[in-house]
Parts: sequence; C-alpha cells; structure tokens
Amino acid sequence: MGEGDSRLHATQAQAQGQITQHHLKKSSPHNGAVGRILSEMTNRSDSTLSRRIRRVDPLDGLRKYEGGYNITNKHYWSSTIFTGRPGYVIAALWLIGGIIFVGALLISKIFFAKRNTGYGDMNYFLARFHICSMIIFILLAAFVIVASAIAIRGAVRFHSRAEAVKEIIGRTALEATATIYNITEAIEKMQNTSRLYNNNSQAFDHLNSTVKALNSEAVEIQSKAEKNMRLVSKGINILEAVTILTVTLNLFAVLALLVMRPLRLQKLCNLCIAICWILTALIWMYFGLYYFLDEFAGDTCAALEEYQLDPKNSTLGTIIPCSEKFSGSVILHDVGAGIHDIIDQVNSNIYTIKSEYGVKQLDYICNPFAGPPEFRYRPENCPSGAATIGDIPQILRRLTCTDLGGGAHCAPAELSSAIDYGKVETYTSSIQNMLDIFPGTERLLTCELVESGFADIVGRQCAPLSRGARAAWSALAALSAATTALLVLAAAAAGVGGGGGARHAGDDRHSVRHLTSSSNSEISEAEFAEMHAKKVRVLAMVDRA
Repeated sequence: MGEGDSRLHATQAQAQGQITQHHLKKSSPHNGAVGRILSEMTNRSDSTLSRRIRRVDPLDGLRKYEGGYNITNKHYWSSTIFTGRPGYVIAALWLIGGIIFVGALLISKIFFAKRNTGYGDMNYFLARFHICSMIIFILLAAFVIVASAIAIRGAVRFHSRAEAVKEIIGRTALEATATIYNITEAIEKMQNTSRLYNNNSQAFDHLNSTVKALNSEAVEIQSKAEKNMRLVSKGINILEAVTILTVTLNLFAVLALLVMRPLRLQKLCNLCIAICWILTALIWMYFGLYYFLDEFAGDTCAALEEYQLDPKNSTLGTIIPCSEKFSGSVILHDVGAGIHDIIDQVNSNIYTIKSEYGVKQLDYICNPFAGPPEFRYRPENCPSGAATIGDIPQILRRLTCTDLGGGAHCAPAELSSAIDYGKVETYTSSIQNMLDIFPGTERLLTCELVESGFADIVGRQCAPLSRGARAAWSALAALSAATTALLVLAAAAAGVGGGGGARHAGDDRHSVRHLTSSSNSEISEAEFAEMHAKKVRVLAMVDRA
C-alpha cells in the first residue's frame, strides 16, 4: 500500500524536476526577446515597402533615403516629415509675403502719403468691380465654412483611429506583461515546491536568476509601453486640439471680415486680416503635418501587411521574437514533453493503485498534450468534465473518504494512511499552474499575441486611419487656398482704400483737371463734367454697398 503511494510521490518529484529543468534551461533565448515586441522597428530587406519609402532626405543632401522602415533612424523620420514640405514652404512664404506687404504699406503711407491722396487707377478698378469682388468674397467665405467643417471632421476621425491603434498596442503590451508575470509566479511556486521536497541549491540559483530576469523584462515592457502610450496620446490630443482651435478661429475671423467690410470698419478689417493671415500660415503648416502623418500611417500599415504575408522577410521581423521562433518552439516542446510525461506517469501510478488495491472509482488524468515527437498542446483532447492533474487531491479525498471519516465505498484504510495529501497537493497544484499558463506562454512565444494585434490594426484601423488623415490634409489644403485668395482680395482693397483716407469730390475734380489739362487741353468743360459725374456715381455706389 505504501509502495504505490511512494511511487506516485517519487514519480511526481522526478517529473517536477524534469519540467523545471526543461523550462528553465531554454528560458535564456526568451530573455530579451519579449521586450522587443513593442520596441523600435528596423528593415533589412529590399521589399515593396522599402521602395515606397525611398524619399528625399534633407539631412543627407537631398539624396534618396534607402534605409527602409526604421523608426530608430533619424533619416527615416527626416525623409518622411519632409513629404509635407509643400505645406511648410507655403506657410513660410505666406508669412514672409505678409511681412513684405505690411512693410510696403507702411512705407507707402509714410513716404508717399501725398501722392496716394488722389483717386488712382486701382481705386477706380476696385470701385468699378465692387459688386463682382463682393460676390467672389462671399463665395470664398462659403467655401471656407465648408472646408473648415470637413477639416475638423477629418482631424477628429484621425484622432479617433489613432487612439484605437494606441489602445491595441497598449493592450498587447499589458497582455504580454501579464503572461510573463504568470510565468514567474508559476516558477516561484515550483521553486517553493523544490525547496520543500527536493533541496537542490543549484536549482534554486537557476530559478532565482530566471525569475529576476523575467520580472525585469516585464517591468521594462510595462514602463516602455506606459511611457510611449502617454507620449503618443499627448501628441495626438495636442494636434487635434490645435487643429480644431486654429480652424475655428480662422472661420470666425473670416466671418467677422465678411461682416465688417461692407460696414467700412477699416481698422477692425485690418485686424481681422492680420489674424487670418497668421492663422492661414498655421493651417498651411498643419496641412504639411497631416500629409506627413498620412505617409507615416501608410508606411506602418504596409509594414504590418507585409509581415502578415511573409513574417520571415518582413521589415518587422527583427523587432519581435518570431525571428527566434525556433528557440520558442524548443521551449514549448520541452515544457510540453515534461508535462506529458508527468501525466503519463501519474496515470501509470493510478493504474497500479487500481490493480493493487482494487479501486475502481479512480479516474485517469486527461492528457492535453499529443504524444511524441511533437508534444503539441491539444486542449480539445480533454472533454468538459475530464479529470485534470490539479483534481488529484480532491479525487483522492473522495476516494479515501477522508472528509467523511470512512465508509463502505471508501478505499482501504492503508491506502488512505499512506497518502501525504499536503505533498500531493503541492506537486499537483504546481504542475497545474504550469499547465494553466501554457496557452498564454504559447501565444507569446509563437507571436500569436503580436500577430493578433497586427491583424486587428490592419483589418479594422488602417483604412479608416488613412481616410481620416487624407480628409484632414486635403480639407486643410483647400481651406488654406481659399483663405489665401480671400485675404489677397481683402488686403488689396484695404491697402488701396486705406492709403489716402477720405476722398472728396473736389479732390477728384482737381486731379482730373490736372490730368486733362496736361494731356489734352482741348477737352471741354462739359466733357470734364461728364467724366467727373461718372466717377462720383461710382463712388456713391460704393458707399451704398
């Protein structure tokens, strides 16, 4: 009777040592690999993605960047950011043009004030086509309203999808961290079991170093994920806020200009023009930024798609442990083989107990691992309700009626007295913990965890993210162009109209008489009066408008 139970304990202790060694000897390739799941990306292959990323690099003498998708490379970032150069350049030129315009206007008022008091050709042109200019102004303002709404909607959509991608990456990092902590917890329980029943100082040292390394790996992943996600969230929130604020302020300034211009509130009009001018430069710059973000999002999604098609030749292959898939498979194979052997040996002991003690109610333990040589995890092998190795203590207690004080259907007393329930429970719970974390460990080491996150991003987020960015930059470009045309028209009117102050009919009469007397002395007084009356009517029409 004691012999069968001793065999059970000896077998469990031996198998416990086997699985510990199987798991820990192969844990070193795992160290360092998990931390690279969410680290920076590099590219060593000449692929379609690499050809897509061949762009002009301003940090390398405007030569083509050939380094592929590599966010650790400053040349990748400089070449990608430089794709938004139309927006940056136009914004700079627009600001410079505004400064030149203000300077020319000041010089004109200071040094040519007397010359500008007359009713010149530009005044006459603007007055003559005042109605047409007002219609164009109103149409441009309406276009600005529509473009502003589309730009805000695109910015909000882009922000929403960028947040969704961030959440997927953060969730993947947290799941990887939780899996590692589960592994270390199971190893620590094995360590305690070995310390109680198999005092081996060398094994203790190996366990301690492994747990320490894995915990350090988990802390690094968690800290990097939290830091990077916080920075990404802050960046996209700021971009969305400043975009909406700038577009909204620009819209209000344009509407104010539209109202004040007919009221001839020249100073307020000039203030609105100055505000719109600065805001338009910012909107041009935002156009460049969103264009760059669209390119970067396209690069990232293309890299993820490439990885799904061919992980080995993917540009992302060096940042995730799938490049070390062979070592991960060895770990899983050895752990699976160890647990498989434990369950087989336990079932062998159960057979011996049933044979020697005539116990019929003792069920065999379901083995979720396939046989040699692959030892693959097959949870479908165990139907619902099947006995697991963690159920052994409860099965033995029911069998021996320990909690009921014996009975007719109970196992012989000598079997009950020979079983050390504490030792059995310690061993079996330790093995069951290892078995429970095996699916998560398998997902981590075979990169199923990362691949699932990639598939979610590619399948559900990439297209909406790209559409949002494209809608934002195209609407911002249209808005900037419309506001630019509107401001040119308004600035021309303000620059000419404000040059000489109020005009009087006598001034115009003097100006016209001077011109006519110097150029054609034969113009009659009646002809002069007719010309003067025509200009007075035009000015009166302007005043009424």
